[in-house]
Amino acid sequence: MKTYFKSSAAAIAFLVFLNIMFWYFGFAVGKIYIKDSYEYLYQVENIKAGNSWYSGDIRQRFIMELVSQRPPMYAAFLFVIKSLTPNDHFALLIQCFFGVLNFYLILKLLGELGIKIAYPILLFLPLIFFPTQMIYTNMIMSELLCQVTITLAFYFIILFLIKHKIRDLLFFHICIALAILTKPVWYLFWIPIAIFMGYLLWKKRIKIIHTLFVLIPVGVVFFVCLHNYNQTGYFHYSSIKRTNMANYNVYLTLMQNHSPAEADKILDDVYKAAGTKDNYKQYSEYIEAGNSRIIRENLPAYLWLETKGVFNFFVDHGRFDMYCFFAEPTTENMNGATYYFSRDGIKGMQDYLSQFPLGLLIYLPIITLVNLLIALCFLLFLFNNKVSFEVRITALIFILYLALITGPIGASRFRMPVYPILLFTLPLGIATMKRIITRNK
Repeated sequence: MKTYFKSSAAAIAFLVFLNIMFWYFGFAVGKIYIKDSYEYLYQVENIKAGNSWYSGDIRQRFIMELVSQRPPMYAAFLFVIKSLTPNDHFALLIQCFFGVLNFYLILKLLGELGIKIAYPILLFLPLIFFPTQMIYTNMIMSELLCQVTITLAFYFIILFLIKHKIRDLLFFHICIALAILTKPVWYLFWIPIAIFMGYLLWKKRIKIIHTLFVLIPVGVVFFVCLHNYNQTGYFHYSSIKRTNMANYNVYLTLMQNHSPAEADKILDDVYKAAGTKDNYKQYSEYIEAGNSRIIRENLPAYLWLETKGVFNFFVDHGRFDMYCFFAEPTTENMNGATYYFSRDGIKGMQDYLSQFPLGLLIYLPIITLVNLLIALCFLLFLFNNKVSFEVRITALIFILYLALITGPIGASRFRMPVYPILLFTLPLGIATMKRIITRNK
């Protein structure tokens, strides 16, 4: 039995068990759809009907934002699955398979670096304290597919750094292009990639012609923007960037110095003025200019929110995700501890804590502690000189990009695409911690 737990098979069996358990929860009692899910399902129907990738119900009022809100990759994935069976639980079963594959690739990658883990199953135990992973794997949402593309991209770029095969570098760029087609948040990732490719060229790890691989993700961004221009008259990648900027970044920034009513009025005034513009391009540019102006005028508050958002990115426990999957989200249970404390002080905190069953009150702090440990190990990994500089900086680029670009919210859901990479850094960070402790004895 001890020999079995030292094998990769035990680790894979553990991953399969977790995925199938949550798949059953989704099948039996969970909620596999949220608002975003229906937009993807409408998108599937519109692709099938040949009406582009509009993510709204074409039988209802046409909403211009939904033309570009969702890139087509996840809907295309669902379209393929639904050509076999209309049952969405089958699609979730396929997602479970890919969820297992993601973490297996990380285990395999550690082996390529010569990292021996006595009990591979231990590497995946933190998943018990990252419920977001299993929840979104078993929802009609694009998070898991995005994680697949990012994990594969990380896998191939690290393989390239180890074995120097140009084929792996090409696959890396293809996977990033697929990630961009899955989630708009990655559409600017070609910028750090281009800088990194310049570094590789400077170090003579690649030839000039290989830098042209960057044109693969750049080309995807350009052609999606061109598609959206042809549909809306405005050259942009996704309308969700503007929407999220207003609803989260700008609104939360305004809340630092204004009441909720005042913040609502300021944003409403921007949208009312934008509504007087002649076309969608002018409408969008006016709102984007308004968003930028508000952030500039409140820059210290915004930078503070961004700092807190990066911290939350690493430690958020995913309470919102659990409510979405197992219960019904309400205004009361979605507001956090800060909201209740700022409103009613100590009594507000008591009201906040009284919402949760005892088991959840114990579970959530443990999740936070585990997340803090993983974040610490990630930082220590960056100083592990036994790992090549290129490998360390690659992991940093993936994780820091996502932490910064997801803004002040920093929710657990946003961490999911790079969570396998965080687990990749875990044993290497622990090794650094052990060396520090040994030196100080």
